[in-house]
Parts: sequence; structure tokens; C-alpha cells
Amino acid sequence: MTKTNLKANHIRIENLYKSMFSEVQNTSIDLKDDRVEIMHLDEENQDSANIELSETKSGYIISYWDGYSLSENEESGDLTKALKIFKRYAKKMAKNLKRFSH
Repeated sequence: MTKTNLKANHIRIENLYKSMFSEVQNTSIDLKDDRVEIMHLDEENQDSANIELSETKSGYIISYWDGYSLSENEESGDLTKALKIFKRYAKKMAKNLKRFSH
């Protein structure tokens, strides 16, 4: 069940991170009250892949950067929808990192 704000969903998001990125090295998660970020730590790429979910006064902003050329941003007024979008981007990032990182 989805809680009412981003901070209340930290455990759910952290479990999602652990399940998707357990086989991917050099990744980390940063959980803050109004923002969650999953990032790839790559010494060769200063602007490496990341996903961010931010809580604003008007809703949620989900940003995805693949580390090379693809940037996507989506907004949602609903936390449940925002978490689904975040999960979709997390799957995409984990899949790409498994395939292309060394």
C-alpha cells in the first residue's frame, strides 16, 4: 500500500532498489524527506546515470538520465503513479547498467 508522502515510502523504495540493483555494482541510493535518487557511480563518466523522484508542492517530478544521451522527465500529481514511473525508470536503468557497464 502506498503511503501519503515520499518519506513514508522510503522502505518500499529501498526494497525496490535492493531487488533491482543487487547485481549492479557501483550504484547507490540517497533517501531524503522530499527526494529519492538512485545513481550510478562511474569514474569515467562524470554525468553518469541516475533517477530522481522529487516531491514538490504541486506533485511529483520523476527524472531519468541514462548517462549518455537520453533524458526523460515526467510529472504526476499522484504519488502512486509517480512511484510506478520511478519503478519503470529503475528497471530501465538496471537493465542498461547490467548490459553496458564493466
